[in-house]
Amino acid sequence: MKPTSMLVTTKFAPPRVSRHAMLREALMARLHDARNHCLVLITSSAGFGKTTLMTQWRLELLKRGALVSWLSLNAEDDTPETFCAGLIGALQRMGVALEDDLPLPNHGDASWLQAICTALINSLDRDGAEQYLMIDDFHHISSPTIHALVQVLFDNAPANFHLILASRQASPLLLGRVRAMGELCEIDSSELSFAFRESFDFLKAHLDTSIDLDTAHSMHDMTSGWPIGLQLLAIAMKAKPGKQPGQPLLSGTNLGAYLSEDVISDLSPVLLAFMYKTSILRRFNSALVAEVCEVDDAGELIATLEAHNLFLFAVDMQDHFQWYRWHPMFAEFLGQRLADSQVDVRQLHLRAAAWFNREGLYPEAIRHALLSEDFDNVVQIIQNALPTVSSLSHMGMFMRWIDRVPTTLLEHHPQLILISAWIAAITGHLERARALSRSLDAVQLSPLQRRYITLLHAVIALFSEDIETALALVQSVGDAPLRHPFFDGFRIGITVGTLAFLGRFGEARSEFNAPNARFLHTHDNELTLINRATIASVAWLEGNMLEAERTSASILAAAETMYGRRSLSASTIATISAAVLYESDRIDDARETLANRLNVLHFSAPEYMYCATLTYARLQCLQESAQAALDYLVTQEAHFRNLGRDHGIALMLAEQVRVTLTTGDWRHAQSLQANLNEVACLPQPSTLCQLNIQGVTALSRARLALARQRAEQALEDLEQVQAIANQLNRGALLVKVDILMALAVAELGREDAVREHLQGALACGYRLGLLRTFIDEGDALRVLLQDLGELAAKDAELYRQQLLSCMTRGNPARPCTPPSTPVPSVLLTKREQEILALVEQSMSNKRIALALNISVQTVKWNLKNIFIKLNVSSRYEAIIATRKINRSG
Repeated sequence: MKPTSMLVTTKFAPPRVSRHAMLREALMARLHDARNHCLVLITSSAGFGKTTLMTQWRLELLKRGALVSWLSLNAEDDTPETFCAGLIGALQRMGVALEDDLPLPNHGDASWLQAICTALINSLDRDGAEQYLMIDDFHHISSPTIHALVQVLFDNAPANFHLILASRQASPLLLGRVRAMGELCEIDSSELSFAFRESFDFLKAHLDTSIDLDTAHSMHDMTSGWPIGLQLLAIAMKAKPGKQPGQPLLSGTNLGAYLSEDVISDLSPVLLAFMYKTSILRRFNSALVAEVCEVDDAGELIATLEAHNLFLFAVDMQDHFQWYRWHPMFAEFLGQRLADSQVDVRQLHLRAAAWFNREGLYPEAIRHALLSEDFDNVVQIIQNALPTVSSLSHMGMFMRWIDRVPTTLLEHHPQLILISAWIAAITGHLERARALSRSLDAVQLSPLQRRYITLLHAVIALFSEDIETALALVQSVGDAPLRHPFFDGFRIGITVGTLAFLGRFGEARSEFNAPNARFLHTHDNELTLINRATIASVAWLEGNMLEAERTSASILAAAETMYGRRSLSASTIATISAAVLYESDRIDDARETLANRLNVLHFSAPEYMYCATLTYARLQCLQESAQAALDYLVTQEAHFRNLGRDHGIALMLAEQVRVTLTTGDWRHAQSLQANLNEVACLPQPSTLCQLNIQGVTALSRARLALARQRAEQALEDLEQVQAIANQLNRGALLVKVDILMALAVAELGREDAVREHLQGALACGYRLGLLRTFIDEGDALRVLLQDLGELAAKDAELYRQQLLSCMTRGNPARPCTPPSTPVPSVLLTKREQEILALVEQSMSNKRIALALNISVQTVKWNLKNIFIKLNVSSRYEAIIATRKINRSG
C-alpha cells in the first residue's frame, strides 16, 4: 500500500473561502513581488487570516499558470512517517513525477533523511515550471527530524520551487542564509491586522453598508484590526440591531469559546497561570512580571509566549526595558479567567504599584494602587507624580484618581487641591475649578504657587470666553520662568491664543517665536503639543488655510503617533486640521479626521468645540442630507445651552439658518433668526465675545435678507460684519463678506460693484487658500464668477477656473467654460513631477512616500498643489491633464 493511500484527501485542498472574504490588496502585492523567493513565512496568532490569504494567493498563482499544491497539517502529522506521506501526496497532486522507490523514514537508519531529500529535490528539478508548495498550520510540527527535512528541502531546492509556510508560532528553521540572500518573504501579525480602511470595508460587507465612520473607527480600535475579533463583534451587533460597540469587548460574542477551544487548550497550567496574572498589566516586562507573579523564570515564560504567537506584542518604549502588551480582546479574556481563579488579585495590584512607583512610572503605579484600594499609598504616589504631570490624558486619569481619594485625606494636601483645580479648569468644569481655587485662599502658599493660581484664573477666563481678562491675567504672571513645562506651556499658549482671538496676529507670532517659548519646539509631551498647536489656530483665525494646514498636519501626526488617535491632544488638534481640510474641499479626509473624536471634545476649550461642531455639521450636509445636519445642530445647540455658552448657541442657530435657506424654507429660517437676535442682546463676559456674536448674527441676518430679495438691508448688515472682521483681522470672514456683497449688488444691478467685490474676494481667497468659502455659496455665486470673464492676472484666473470647476461638479446642469489654455507643465516642481509619475503607476500615498523617502503628509501636500495647478480634483484627472499637456507640448 502506498504511504499516501491512508490520508484524507481534504488535506490536499484549502478550505473554502467565503465570498465575503476581504481581498488583502497590499499583502497580495507583497506576495506577488515575492513569488520568486524560495521561502515565504506567514506567521501570526489565530484569527488573523493566514489561511485565507494563502488561499487567495493560490488562486492568483493558478490563474497565472503556476503549479500549486496544498497540505493542511494537524497534531497527528507530527511524525516523520505521516508528514512525509502528506508531503509526497501534495507534490504528486501538483504533478511532480516522484520516484517509486522513495525511502521512507526508518528510525534505525540515519541516512534516510538525506536520501529522501535528494530524491525529492531531483524530482522537483525535472520540471521547469514554477512550483509552489503551501503548508498550512505548520505550528503543529515540533519534530526536529521534520524540521531538518524541511530545512534541507528549501536550502537545496531548485529555483523554480517555492515553499510557503503558515504558522501560529515563530519558525524553528535556520533562516539567516535565505534572509541574507533576499530569498525570504515574512508576513506577521502587524501586517495581517486590518488597516482602518480594510476594517471599514469589512464592516460594510458584513454588518451594514451604511455604517458610519465613528462606529467603524470604534470597532477597529477595539479589535486593533484583528480580523476574527472584528468578525465576531460584527456578528454580535448584527444579532442585536441598534447596539453600539462598547465594553466589555467579549460581551455578546463567541470569542471566549473560540479562544478557549482553539488557542489556549494545549498550554501548560504553569504558562496559563502566568498569563492570567499578567492580564492586570496594560504593559509589562520581565522584571515587572517577575515581581508581580513571583516567578524566577519570567524571561523564559515571555519567550515561550512569543514563540507561541499568543497575541503578545512587543512595544518599543525607547527605554532600558523590553515592554510587551496583550491584544485588548485577549487581555479581557485572560482577565475573566483570572477573576474565576483563586488568585489574590489585590496582592498582584499592590506588587505592581510598588514596582511602577520605584521606576517613576506613576500613572501605572496610581492605577494599581487604586485597584488595590490602598488610598494612603495612592496619595503618596500622587505626591511623587505631581512634578512629572504633563499629559492631558494623564490629567483626566488624575482627576478620576482624586475623585476616589477620601476627602479627609485630600484636605491635608493643598498641592493636590491646586492641581485638581487646574485639571477641572482644563476639562471645562469651571465651577468646580473656582470652588477648589477658593478653598486655597486660607492656605499658606509660596509666591510661585500664587503665580500658578493667577495662571489658573487666566485659564478659567479663557474657557469662559472672557479673552481680555485672560490676557491681562497671563501678562500679570510675568515672564520669569514658572519652573515647570506644564505651567510655562500654558502661559505661552494662553498668550498666543488670546492675542490671536483679538486679531493681533503679529504679536501672537512674536510670542510664539520668543526665546522663552523655544521649549515648545523641542518638547513633545501632550500639553506642549496642544500649546504648540496655537500657532495653527493663529493661521486659522486669520483665515490663512495654507499655513494652518502645514502647521496642524505635522503636529497632529506627532500627537497621533505618540499618544494615540483618540488622545485629547490628537482630538483637539484634529479640529483645526479637519476645518482646514473641509475648506480645502477635501471632504473625505475631513470626515475621517473627525471620525470617532467628537465625544472626546465635549468639554474642551470653546473654540475647538465650536470648530468641530460646525465642520461636522457641514460634512453631514454634504455627505448625508440637510436634515441630518439640522438635527445635529439642534442637538449641539441644546448642549451649549446646558453649558451656558451663548457664543456656541449663536453659531448653531446661524448655521441652522444657513442650511435651512439652502432648502428654500425662509420662513423657518426667519424663526431661527429671531432666536438668534435674542441671543445677540444678552450680556456677554467680554467685549470680544459680544463682537463675535454680533458678527455671527449680522451675517446670518444678511443671508436671510438676500433670500428674501432685500439687498439693501443685506448690505447694511454686511457692513456691520465687515467692520467687525476688519477690527479682528478675520481674512476668511472678509472674503465671505465680499462674496455676499457681490450677490447683493448684483441684485441691485450694480455691475461695477459686483466686479469689484468679486475681484477682492478672489485676490484674498487665493492668497489664503479658500475653496469652500466660495463653493458653499452655490449656484448664484457660480453664475457671477462665470460672468466675470477671464481675469488679466494669471494666478487669479487659474483660481477662478478652479473654483468654477469645483462648483460645476456640484451642479453639472450649468457647465462652465473650460480654461482657454492648458497649464504648462513647467509650473510643476521637480518633486511634484516625481509624485505625479508614481501616481500614474497607481501607487498609494504610502507607497509613494516610501519610494521617495518622504512623509505621507508631504505627499498629500504636493498632490494638493498639483491639483490646484492643473485645475483638477482627483488623481485620474491629474494624469489625464498631464498627458494632454505633454501631447500639446
